[in-house]
Amino acid sequence: MRGTTDNPNSDFDIIIASDFRFPGGTSHSIAEEVEAQRVAGYRTGLAHMNGPLIHTLRPFNPLIRAQIEDGAARLIIGHSARARLLVIRHPATAQEALDQLPPLKVEQVVVVANAGPQNIDGRVHYDPVVVTEGIRERFGIDPIWAPIGPLVRSEITPAIEAEHLLERDWVNIIDVEEWFTPRPAPTGDRPVVGRHSRPSAQKWPASARVLRQVYPTDGSWDVRILGGAGPAEDLLGTLPPAWQVLPFGAMPPKEFLAGLDFFVYFHDARWVEAFGRTILEAVASGVPAVLPPHFKELFGSAALYAEPHQVRALVNEYWTNPDRYQAHVAQARESVDARFGHHAHRARLSALLGPATGAASDAPPGGGPPPAESPPSDSPSPPADSPKRPDAAAPDSRILRPSQQPRQRPRILLCSSNGAGMGHLTRLLAYARQLDHEAEPYFLSLSQAVPVVAQFGYPYEYLPSAGALDMPTGVWQEMFVDRLVDALTRIRPEVVVFDGTWPYHGIPRARAARPGSQWVWSRRGMWRPGANVDQLQKSAWFDLVIEPGDFAREYDRGVTAAAAATRIPPVTLLDREEANDRAAARADLRLPPQGPLALVSLGAGNINDPTHDIGAITMALRNLDVDVCVTLPEIASSSHSSGDVHIVHEFPLAKQYAAFDLVVSASGYNSFQELLRMGVPSLFVPNPQTALDEQARRAQFASDKGWAHMLTEVTVEAAEPLLLDLLEQGREMAAQAIAADPGNGAHEAARIILDLAGARSGRLSA
Repeated sequence: MRGTTDNPNSDFDIIIASDFRFPGGTSHSIAEEVEAQRVAGYRTGLAHMNGPLIHTLRPFNPLIRAQIEDGAARLIIGHSARARLLVIRHPATAQEALDQLPPLKVEQVVVVANAGPQNIDGRVHYDPVVVTEGIRERFGIDPIWAPIGPLVRSEITPAIEAEHLLERDWVNIIDVEEWFTPRPAPTGDRPVVGRHSRPSAQKWPASARVLRQVYPTDGSWDVRILGGAGPAEDLLGTLPPAWQVLPFGAMPPKEFLAGLDFFVYFHDARWVEAFGRTILEAVASGVPAVLPPHFKELFGSAALYAEPHQVRALVNEYWTNPDRYQAHVAQARESVDARFGHHAHRARLSALLGPATGAASDAPPGGGPPPAESPPSDSPSPPADSPKRPDAAAPDSRILRPSQQPRQRPRILLCSSNGAGMGHLTRLLAYARQLDHEAEPYFLSLSQAVPVVAQFGYPYEYLPSAGALDMPTGVWQEMFVDRLVDALTRIRPEVVVFDGTWPYHGIPRARAARPGSQWVWSRRGMWRPGANVDQLQKSAWFDLVIEPGDFAREYDRGVTAAAAATRIPPVTLLDREEANDRAAARADLRLPPQGPLALVSLGAGNINDPTHDIGAITMALRNLDVDVCVTLPEIASSSHSSGDVHIVHEFPLAKQYAAFDLVVSASGYNSFQELLRMGVPSLFVPNPQTALDEQARRAQFASDKGWAHMLTEVTVEAAEPLLLDLLEQGREMAAQAIAADPGNGAHEAARIILDLAGARSGRLSA
């Protein structure tokens, strides 16, 4: 694949590690630095981490993607690499996702602090001490901290030793020549004033009075906004007719800025704006920028500064004085080029690394497309007492490298497809836990949530899907076969278990290239009637088909219902005896110890938008005086804020179900089986937009049995009586499901896999 690193000894001058899905300033700044490094002859590698700040499926930033496709940088997927310098962008990503990096050998590490440790709501995104310790443990190096601006410097300085703090700020850079647009002095009948930012509340003034001072609503100015104005609309009650509002990304920022006389940017006074990429773009384009005074230390003479009540007078002063306007434009251009031009970045790299090892023309050939979709950002960490393997791999053992010692136990390679949630991966994790003492499980997964298995102590490798790479299927199949054959060669597993509803065409080729393993297809049922029929023929590719059971199997009308398979009971990651009691669960989740609590968990937020359903359920619960907990993915993709509900971010959440008096959940495979096996009063809201999973029939079965309630059209009026009934009779209803529980099918699956490996008794030789 173009743009990926196939050589395990790949050498770079600089590797940039970050979450490349960020839609705004961070990714734009990375792209600028990559270009500056290319021109200077520095060889750049990119290592992606799925950080904690993005909670929905999102593609790589298109600017980063273009850098890879153009060959300015190479994307490192899986294999080891070396570099003179590792630059980590955003400490929160380093704190939560450092173990996702491939094996890297680096001489220096710089952590660019793109933001302070916490938000205006007090939520802590990272701890500098924790980040430093994690990097020291991973690389054996004390990192150098590089704040992006003076305000961030003031926030992190108390936690960083002076010798580990870069003397000068690591400011963002920009190609001034590319951005600058010659503009005459204003000539209209009123100033054209605009702003560009993401539609976050913290990026807008928190006071309606301040809002009107800096963005007049009376029509005296032509106010243009790129990026949406939802927070302003909330404050004012409506959008002023005199404003022109475009959503974020509706037009190129350079084109938008070229139409302004002034760029005015004011935000919530409680928030520390770490840098302000959109401000840099504005001043580079030549439009005078009017900012709060605290930006002066960063932008200096490149901008104009005023308190909110002074903005109108300042704008009018320059608008009515063409000579002064033009003088400022010229001065600002010179200032921004000196402080933020590409040469500033090359100078700081030279101070750290010395000259580049190559010339600009030596830049790596053609890049390749980066992942177009990100993992559900809800890849949470398991609780501290999650089961750990005694021989858990070190961070560098992400690549599946078994011990060279004579094997004492069979090796099982667990492969999962790329589903919308974590279903396939969680099922394999359930198998692994039961195999743990008698086999050596390894994971090879197309799921971008795969790093979670490392928290259980299992080695894993991430193999991006064709969709994640935005790659033609035929091209991807070649990569899939290569990577699968490589894993089979290294692991030499006795058994390979594939969990998914669509086995990939490369599997027969991989089997032929590396014979000797037994292959199992773990294929859940409840497919939509008539769907996916052609996939059943692929059963011939496998030595055995296991069907994880479903409480609702008698309602299964899909093509697998009558297909040959070895059927086992429903599979869950945990058993009832592993769950916490009510007091312990609430303590672990930091929830109030007393009072009724309900959990609302309506999917990963990446199949359809559950905002309306969550809002209606929340209102119905509050009408019943029940406090509401919402899983973090729904919070991230809806209008709810952490002040409205309790946020729950836990994996596996089934361990803490006793904390809740009832649960409102989608009826996907995992949640359905878990809630019934754990005996939780449940209201199932089936997701009608799944591609294959028949959630409605599953929920209907539980409702018909009297084990749970079902709601297909969510309104406050429809939900409230069902929720009330669950509060009063839910425990008795759930007890009926427990009585019908045939046990956890993961135990039976492990026995079958071990039998297939021929290793349930005795030991294996190497």
